[in-house]
Amino acid sequence: MESYGISRLGYGKDVNEDCFGACFSADKEVYFAVVADGMGGHAAGDVAGRISATGFIEAAKSYNYEGEEHLTRFISDTAVSVSKTIESEAALDPVKNGMGSTIVVAAILEKESKAVLCNVGDSRAYCFRNGKLRQLTKDHSIAQLMLDKGYTREEIKKYLKTNAITKAMGFLSGTGPAGLPDTYASDCLKGDIFLLCSDGLSSAVDDFEISAIFHENCTMSNEILCKGLVRCALGYGSEDDITVLLVRI
Repeated sequence: MESYGISRLGYGKDVNEDCFGACFSADKEVYFAVVADGMGGHAAGDVAGRISATGFIEAAKSYNYEGEEHLTRFISDTAVSVSKTIESEAALDPVKNGMGSTIVVAAILEKESKAVLCNVGDSRAYCFRNGKLRQLTKDHSIAQLMLDKGYTREEIKKYLKTNAITKAMGFLSGTGPAGLPDTYASDCLKGDIFLLCSDGLSSAVDDFEISAIFHENCTMSNEILCKGLVRCALGYGSEDDITVLLVRI
């Protein structure tokens, strides 16, 4: 299993509000990959993004695997705990009031050919397998709500000027669907490439073109593939910070 990640400033940005990380669990049974995107336009978004990613990774380093259900609960509980850390940090400093972040997590069980995923906001997880790209997570965003109501992506681009998220780290209560992250179970096969990314990639480059980049570069190194994705997003003038993290099984 190999991983590689890159984070780049969006055009016109002075501070990168994205953060990412990866680690093995304490018993080496689970490989965790995390991408977080501090809420743009909010105070201290870079702080919230950093707390989300590093806070989750620090907890993951101490985790010992006790089954898929236990892992899923750990991921959800940790996301809520880190969210409350952001909330507490914001309460201590008026400058940080309202800060928040997205997060997307992939927990890969290579020996069991399984993965557990988690997301809050619009940072995404994909899997590229046998020439096909599949989105594994569902965004918490106004655009996703419009898609669910039957609007086309073209209509959404026409009518929606900004894509606000509907769930964020720093605002999870820990109860009810609105106060918890979403978790997903997936299989995991040899040759799979998992992509975790912030919306600096996914809002600038559509899934068809992301898939095309994978087709052209999937036999290359993770570094080359990452750089190709970032280059494409920058080529479209992405104003959001761009973070991509690949895990190749």
